[in-house]
Amino acid sequence: MNENINISTELWVEILQDREISTMPVIQILSFLFNSDGCASSGGELAFALNYKHHAPLNRIIPDFSKRIIRKYPFIDPPYRRNGTIRYWHIPFLGTDSKEGFVWILRPELAEALPQVFENIGKEKKLTILQEIEKLKHSYETLQKTTRESIIQSRIGQGQFRISLISYWQGCSVSSCIQFEILKASHIKPWRLSTNDERLDVFNGLLLLPNLDACFDSGFISFEDNGNIIISNRLSNTSLLQLNINPKVKLIRVEEKHKDYLRFHREKVFRP
Repeated sequence: MNENINISTELWVEILQDREISTMPVIQILSFLFNSDGCASSGGELAFALNYKHHAPLNRIIPDFSKRIIRKYPFIDPPYRRNGTIRYWHIPFLGTDSKEGFVWILRPELAEALPQVFENIGKEKKLTILQEIEKLKHSYETLQKTTRESIIQSRIGQGQFRISLISYWQGCSVSSCIQFEILKASHIKPWRLSTNDERLDVFNGLLLLPNLDACFDSGFISFEDNGNIIISNRLSNTSLLQLNINPKVKLIRVEEKHKDYLRFHREKVFRP
């Protein structure tokens, strides 16, 4: 499924610069994935974020994109199914199954090429998680397969966690904002202190606007079991105004499974 394909970063740059191949709908899809955690997304999330009613248009846009690539560059050896047909989705993407469904991931070479062509999607973006995965595969190639896959999946899991939160919250956990490109997947009980199961538990997460995410992660705000915000005395009134945070801010809902995580955050992370 995730076999290599002979398209280098340099060739992806050329493909992205060709507007007959890389149409605007294609660029929108690739840009959204590039800016997503782990450069990964489900088809449903992609459709929702790009204002398609369902994922059916994606099933036309991506294969057509891949067909245009193969027509212009016939030397490309695409991935094939067992019945001999081409896996068009797997030309620009890797893929992995998760509890939330199938997750599409930008190929590392494509992820490297995008900021070279489109400065506005992150010219200064740091090493992507996909490149980290490739390094992990190389570094741990002497390990047993099950051990190696466990390490790789733990890295991909961070992207799957964000997908789970988007599916659950359907927008910012406080404001309901649905500009998914800017929303941050925030663990309530911090990643470094969580078990592997807790790291992927949708109830251990909030989907927040960047200002709220930074304050929550730093312990300047927390939330009661009823969803009401708690504000640290370390935030000045001026800062609160600038951050658009006030005592009326609250989570749009809290379920029973959130409460232990929220209690941990109040006791161990929040800074009164």
